Amino acid sequence: METTMRAVFVVPTPVGGVYEYREIPVPAPRAGEVLVRVFAAGTNRGELIQLPALRSDNPALRPIRAGIEFAGEIAALGEGVDGGWSTGDRVMGRGPGCYAEFTSVNQRALMRIPEGMPWAEAAAIPNVFITAHDAIVTAAAVRAGESVMVTAGSSGVGTAAIQVARCIGANPVLATTRSPAKAGALRALGAGEVVDTSKPEWVDEVATATDKHGVDAIIDQVGGPMLPDNIAALAIKGRLVSVGRNAARVGYCDMDEVARKRASIIGVTFRTRTAEETLSAGERFAAGMTAALLSGAIKPVMDRTFPLERLADAHRYMLSDTQTGKIVVIIRQAP
Repeated sequence: METTMRAVFVVPTPVGGVYEYREIPVPAPRAGEVLVRVFAAGTNRGELIQLPALRSDNPALRPIRAGIEFAGEIAALGEGVDGGWSTGDRVMGRGPGCYAEFTSVNQRALMRIPEGMPWAEAAAIPNVFITAHDAIVTAAAVRAGESVMVTAGSSGVGTAAIQVARCIGANPVLATTRSPAKAGALRALGAGEVVDTSKPEWVDEVATATDKHGVDAIIDQVGGPMLPDNIAALAIKGRLVSVGRNAARVGYCDMDEVARKRASIIGVTFRTRTAEETLSAGERFAAGMTAALLSGAIKPVMDRTFPLERLADAHRYMLSDTQTGKIVVIIRQAP
């Protein structure tokens, strides 16, 4: 096995974090960890949102390995690993430093890749599906028969959330977009209604689609600009889960309307979770959704791939907002 590997680091600079390719030793798995030979890694917008804050004038910041999800095969087992894992097993999961040829992760983060699924598709699963499941099932506590609206439906989390909501029996499932050309793809994933939020009357369309009830839960990736209309679209006792704030972090709304509706605004992030909380979220997804994943009831949505050397191009494409689903980087070619 190789003793060194390519890895991408985020390095603080005076103007924010920049990506740097380095050659470093292959890590050894610690007790309870597995070493994964990485073939593909998913990209995520949160990586880019955090870059401006990674400034070198903060002495506490150091270069860190980049990438948070992977698909690959087990290369080595750390002491005490159980659960039936063996070298050569095809696995995916969330973990640190995944823009690299190897990553060492807690065995509890592992999920088996469905038979026959390509590496790139598997890498498009872990982060967005765990995030979507956590937002819908844990944070919003959506029950079968309740209505769900997923904003930015064509995003990675959006395409996963539509499928998770449909799979647990939410009805109706609505998705929003500002690109009407994406409506067909969103309906194919399970959105019963696709709402064009570039139209000023879109909240009225939501009311019509829910028989004037409003939506019971909103899974939001947009943030500030949509806040007042999202509150208007909620049902009595509705839950707005703020997963992403890609358009803006600050929004304004009518707090009397929040009170009248007895609405809940719930923030979720993995940045402030303990390692145990993060692992538990992944395990909840695996326990609740593995059967659906194996049967094809839910599936990854991958827009396109880039080689690791073109990570900057992958991020530029992400910022174009033209994709539907995930953008994946290929770390190495399969043998």
